[in-house]
Amino acid sequence: MVSEKSDIKINPRSLEANDGKDNICSIKSQEGDEKVYTYDEAIDLTGNGLYIYIMLLILAFALEGMALDIFGLSIVVTSACDLELTHTQKSTLLSMPFLGSVLLSYPWGYIADTQGRLKGLRICLWGSFILASLSAFSPNWIVLAVLRFCSTSFSSGIHSLSLTLLGESCSSKIKGTSLIGVTSLLYCTFGIYSTVGYFVLNLNFAFDLGFIIFTPWRLLTVVLAMPLGVSALFSLYFLESPKFLLNIGDEEGALKLLTKISARNGVKVDKYPVKKMVLNEITELRKDIPLLQSLMDQIVPLFKPPLIYRSIQLLFINGVIFSTNNGFYSWLPLVADRLSTSSNTDVTNGSLCELISNYGVQNNSSACIETVTESTLWMSLILSFSLAFLNFGCSWLSSRKKAVLLCQLLISFICGVAIPTVSGTVLKITLFSGLLITSLSSSIVFSYFIDLFPTSYRGMATCLGVMVARISGLAGLNIIGIYIVSHCASTFYSSSVFGLSGLVASMFLPPDKPKKQ
Repeated sequence: MVSEKSDIKINPRSLEANDGKDNICSIKSQEGDEKVYTYDEAIDLTGNGLYIYIMLLILAFALEGMALDIFGLSIVVTSACDLELTHTQKSTLLSMPFLGSVLLSYPWGYIADTQGRLKGLRICLWGSFILASLSAFSPNWIVLAVLRFCSTSFSSGIHSLSLTLLGESCSSKIKGTSLIGVTSLLYCTFGIYSTVGYFVLNLNFAFDLGFIIFTPWRLLTVVLAMPLGVSALFSLYFLESPKFLLNIGDEEGALKLLTKISARNGVKVDKYPVKKMVLNEITELRKDIPLLQSLMDQIVPLFKPPLIYRSIQLLFINGVIFSTNNGFYSWLPLVADRLSTSSNTDVTNGSLCELISNYGVQNNSSACIETVTESTLWMSLILSFSLAFLNFGCSWLSSRKKAVLLCQLLISFICGVAIPTVSGTVLKITLFSGLLITSLSSSIVFSYFIDLFPTSYRGMATCLGVMVARISGLAGLNIIGIYIVSHCASTFYSSSVFGLSGLVASMFLPPDKPKKQ
């Protein structure tokens, strides 16, 4: 019973009590003696069965489609010889995925937090699939640029929306493993589109459609878009996040979804015990307010106490990881090409920077390459599947994710510092691959976005993380691209030091396990 002098206010519908000091406590239902569960307890009782495993598979495929839509453009642009692209036009086209992601990340976060995670995800999947497929029929580079800008604007929301939906639908027992493990397929991306590109681009055909000549690079564009369409179709199997419904006050709807999830996971309907539950958070979605005010309500709290510290910290770490990783990842085809086309003496005795500098002297950057070389294919396959295997291993260490993150950043720093000084083909490839190990760090950082932000702002926080990632990736791509040929060693050293700052910031993340009192 609550004393008349108490400041605690009871909300019978949500069964929460707020004492005005940001403390939430559960109370018994006034309608009976049913146990009142927290949301975490309720989702844990749904089990880990078929529904979650199918969701993991489809969302992993969706994330792969997103990555192919964004990064597969590089091989499409390189092989689109009939468009007769200049170096400037190629650079403009390659910037479109990053620009699209930056401009549309905020709206997707707003939609996720106000309209639902699943609704936003379906819009992103269908929109990106349709627009990416249409880009295969672009009559000129301007139309191609516009369509790819639009397609990647849609696909930019897939990452954050997928992880948010999954994180709120999994039990706490496997949530960490799922969030990290579901992104393992992302690291197969370069190997996948290099393999597909190798076979498709080696086909010999040309169909005159009147307004365009349909050649292998256009077929490749359609093929790379297929995972988005398949994922969009299978997303009809998904259910909305029960946590989202509970957060907007629809407890009855949330309970129905939890019952359906438990049934699909193999728990008998009459065995699922939850009849009453509370969301043990102090934030909730405000309704019936102007759009501009609603937009401000979703983003301003992220940069005010108590969330501002975590927002800045995670966004900074994300920026460090993506600026350095994306900047060097784009040079992987060049590294493979230089290692295969240079003389054996140059490859063995010369440093990687010497090979890259020689490339700059030869000025081959604007050449049109209609096929993927076998050396590029094999190197990308080895690197991609090695990263996928390592990330799968990291998923089993999800309870030690801070330690894993610190180790990855440290390895990348050491490799970056050592690259300009070593010789030997195997050692150069190994160190360059070690530099790119921060690819694995992104999933860990995004898992912190899911864990550390309240439900009302989680979608916005993760989408801002994606936006910062794309801005940083674009900056890293251009800055490293400008200086790596003329100042190779300095580029590796400065990027490594910048990466070290991310390691220092990561040291202040919450500990892997809370200390015992």
